[in-house]
Amino acid sequence: MHYKTEEGSWPFHYKNYFLISYLLFGMSFIDMAFLKKKNIVADRIKFQRKKTTKNYNILITDQLNEILQFYLDGKENDDFILPILTFETLSEQYKQVQEARNRYNKGLRRITKNCGIREYLTSYVSRHSFATHAMLKDIPLHVISSMLGHSKLNTTQIYLDSLPTNILDKYHKQLVLN
Repeated sequence: MHYKTEEGSWPFHYKNYFLISYLLFGMSFIDMAFLKKKNIVADRIKFQRKKTTKNYNILITDQLNEILQFYLDGKENDDFILPILTFETLSEQYKQVQEARNRYNKGLRRITKNCGIREYLTSYVSRHSFATHAMLKDIPLHVISSMLGHSKLNTTQIYLDSLPTNILDKYHKQLVLN
C-alpha cells in the first residue's frame, strides 16, 4: 500500500490492480480487465464473474473509490475502467488479458524486489490475501466463501489451508509451557 510510484507508470497501475482485486473480494484479473464504467451503479460495483457466472454486488469503499477515480475520469459507460483491453473482439480480448496478466505478474515480481518482500506475488495472491485477512478478522468461513464466490466450503478451506508462518509463530508462542 505504501509503495511510492509515479502516477501512470506500470508500477502505479500494477499496485492499483492488486489493491482493486483485494478490495473487491479478491477479484480475478480477467474480471477486473472486463469491468466497465456501467458496472458502477451508485456506490456499488455489479458484475458477473467470468469463471463461475456468479453475480456480485460489492460496496465501493472510500479506499477503493479513491483508486477508481483515477481510472474513471473521462470514461463513457461502455468503456473499460482499467487500461488493459483495447481490442474489439472477444477472442482478441481474452488473448490480450492473458498477455497483460503475464506482464502484471512479472511486474509484481519486480515490485516485491523493490519493496523487499520475500513472498512470491502473482495476480492470485491478492485473492488469497483477502481470504486470509478475512479469516484473521474472524469473518465466518461461510461468509468468506460467499465473498470469494465458492460454491463449496472446502474450496475456501483450501485457500486458508496454509497460514503465513508469522501467524503460526504468534500462536505457537502462546502455547509455550511455563
